[in-house]
Amino acid sequence: MKRHFHPLGNWRRNVLLLAAAGSLGLTLPACSSNDESSTDENGAEASWDGQTYSQGVITEMTEVQPGEWKITAERPAGKEEVAAILHHADGKTDTLQGQALQRQMQDYSRQNPENRAQGNGMMNVLMWSGIGFMAGRYMTPNPGYYANPALVQQNQGWRTTVADERQRGRGFFGRGFSGGRTSPTAGVQESRSTLRSSPRPSFRSSAPAGRSSGFGSRGGFRGFGG
Repeated sequence: MKRHFHPLGNWRRNVLLLAAAGSLGLTLPACSSNDESSTDENGAEASWDGQTYSQGVITEMTEVQPGEWKITAERPAGKEEVAAILHHADGKTDTLQGQALQRQMQDYSRQNPENRAQGNGMMNVLMWSGIGFMAGRYMTPNPGYYANPALVQQNQGWRTTVADERQRGRGFFGRGFSGGRTSPTAGVQESRSTLRSSPRPSFRSSAPAGRSSGFGSRGGFRGFGG
């Protein structure tokens, strides 16, 4: 059988070949640009790239009387090390961290879009701690939730670092949190006032929601006294 060859110089045939290749998705760009990729990643519709804050925080809270809590100690911690050490009025100590902490915060933020809940209940106070600050729940700390207001000033440098990193697109995440690197706030809703005061590219959160009835491991972190 006689084969038919089409010379490259036949421009009509070349146009048809290019059109056919394009319809099959075979056309490749002549070159790629790192600048173009960077623009896509930093655009308003970009997905979060999983960069978390360079430091975490450990907050200690004490139940000064049944149902009334105060932040009694707080310190910066290692990257993604986020935990609340809870000293109950009956003398027991719990460590709230990982998925238990994440789900408690998710539930609270859905019920309270803004940090305006009254009283000193455990989750209300926790959301005014450094953990709540990392999750974008407030911009200015409220010393009234601290047993010693000097703690607020003591951690000012840490808050400044977190705020700067938030502006650069870093997000809140803790060890043991679920959902992978899919949300800059680990599924915890930021307060609207924080979003207005700290404009950033919009992200779509897909971290799972759920309820937790328990705490994390007891005594998972040592207290600040040693």
